[in-house]
Amino acid sequence: MAEITLSNVRKSYGTVEAIKGVSLAIRDGEFVVLVGPSGCGKSTLLRMIAGLEGITGGDILIGARRVNDVEPAERDIAMVFQNYALYPHMTVRQNLAYGLKNRNTPAAEIDRRIAAAAKTLEIEQYLERKPRQLSGGQRQRVAMGRAIVREPAAFLFDEPLSNLDAKLRGQMRIEIKRLQRSLGTTSVYVTHDQMEAMTLADRLVVVSAGQIEQVGTPIELYEKPATTFVATFIGSPSMNLFNGADKAAGWSLAAHVPQPEGNYTLGVRPEDLFPVAEGSVSPVFEATVRIDGIELVGAESLLHGKLADGTDLVFRVAGRSRNELGDAVKVGANADALHMFDANGRRKEFGATASPLNHS
Repeated sequence: MAEITLSNVRKSYGTVEAIKGVSLAIRDGEFVVLVGPSGCGKSTLLRMIAGLEGITGGDILIGARRVNDVEPAERDIAMVFQNYALYPHMTVRQNLAYGLKNRNTPAAEIDRRIAAAAKTLEIEQYLERKPRQLSGGQRQRVAMGRAIVREPAAFLFDEPLSNLDAKLRGQMRIEIKRLQRSLGTTSVYVTHDQMEAMTLADRLVVVSAGQIEQVGTPIELYEKPATTFVATFIGSPSMNLFNGADKAAGWSLAAHVPQPEGNYTLGVRPEDLFPVAEGSVSPVFEATVRIDGIELVGAESLLHGKLADGTDLVFRVAGRSRNELGDAVKVGANADALHMFDANGRRKEFGATASPLNHS
């Protein structure tokens, strides 16, 4: 096992800078997930750690060793890909043994490692089968087994579940997390799926346009997003955002609340909004939304609508909603549910005597 350190790492393709000075310290035994939209640079970062992409500037350390110019095979890492990358003409046992044989590992040691990995992944009964005889989930277990038998300093996962159906992805998420905890191996996992990111990570690294937007535990990023990008990327449905410069938008803050100065954005998550009954005490935040979509998702409903200025808003209610399309509904939120961002989209801080909106 080992720490992985990125220090001002850059990657350019001609005049296009894909990775813009990324610095990140991944602790020994930690499970870190790089998450962001397609094309943001997260897979490029992973491939640079693996040595599959050269770097334009900066340093990458695995343990105490600088690996900028070290070949992938010599970096003591194991990578799991989304396409499994299994040899179709080999049995599962042969796939697991292949890398070890290339390293001249003794036969008895190969057998020991294969037996241990097969037991851990519950693929013992498939060792003599070929990949075409396995389901997608079984193939992914074999791909992980091939990484495990290497006993590397770190695991790198490049969207390993993207080819599986939704049910199987959920099962495999649990298995990967359980496996990483039992092995205690430093792991870096890339995904664009924020559900995977939230459930797997010890720490999340949100990447956008080749830069790190925020690093923290899943709950830290959910409760205190550093930017409007993080606020809308983490959480499903996305956080509602309202333009503070638009006073005729169909939302308002209570009169007793000191109004923030300058341009700002107000954010509130769908689960923190609630219907406001006529005659009840007005909450700190209030908006009127006209419903144009209703989704029943099991134990709750998601109601979609628009404010007077056309701003989209979504909120959750328990059970089956009694509202109908076209209804005008007043919703509210309490002060501790509100998020503030400045004109540059960064989390807005307040002084000790400032607005009760301050909950950071």
